[in-house]
Amino acid sequence: MRLSLLLTAALLGAASLTPARAADGAPVKAARLKTTAPRKAATPHRAPAAPATARLQPAAVAPAKDVLNAHFAVTVVGTITNADGLPLAGATIWKTNTREVLAVANSQGDFTVTLPTNAPVTLTCGYQGYQEQQLDLRQPRPLNQFVVNLEREAAPKRH
Repeated sequence: MRLSLLLTAALLGAASLTPARAADGAPVKAARLKTTAPRKAATPHRAPAAPATARLQPAAVAPAKDVLNAHFAVTVVGTITNADGLPLAGATIWKTNTREVLAVANSQGDFTVTLPTNAPVTLTCGYQGYQEQQLDLRQPRPLNQFVVNLEREAAPKRH
């Protein structure tokens, strides 16, 4: 231990190999460094503890919601007009694949359709003497608004 202290001191330039002397030339006694390790606290002898045990109970958990494919009701509102912007009262709106009539436009040409789910659907709007127009709802939102302008059918050509 002394050797390592001397080597450390020599490397740091604080020690020389000649004995230390006081200012008047008298030899100086070397100081001794006494180190003691910290005492360990006495612990009373205890019997080993029994292993901890726990019983697991099933937890009540709410079912997970599929938020990416969540289904919700969809409302489709709109106005059906002719090419001049005049309302077409009595125009009908139906599901294209089933021909089920879902709504009839009021005197202002306004309609409201409520669908039970946001699944993709195609609706058709029509009025006697006008070309039908389709509304393709691929990703319907909770509220969908449209203004549908129907064009007159071409008159049949006479020969």
